Amino acid sequence: MPRPRPCLECRRLTRNPSRCDSCAAAFEARRGSSTQRGLGSDWRKVRGQAVAAHRQVYGDWCPGYQVPAHTSTDLTGDHITPRSKGGTNTPDNVAVLCRACNSRKHNS
Repeated sequence: MPRPRPCLECRRLTRNPSRCDSCAAAFEARRGSSTQRGLGSDWRKVRGQAVAAHRQVYGDWCPGYQVPAHTSTDLTGDHITPRSKGGTNTPDNVAVLCRACNSRKHNS
């Protein structure tokens, strides 16, 4: 069983990864769905096409982010310029990274 940790919002102890159940529900309601955040079917299509094109040329190869290039079967599309900074859901704004590198980039 995971060790209790403070909720990111109310600081009550929870065994959930980041928020207690009530704060998690409120956070999801505020956050909205992926479509409401502009990541609907158009983004999924562009992202899927970018990953497929990348695989045709490079196979299951991640160029790496803050780590050397490596193999990965879990490739994802990543916004080069984040939408929060004016980026778009267009093919010219998509790079392919593995999920771990995409998360690392998001968290840096």
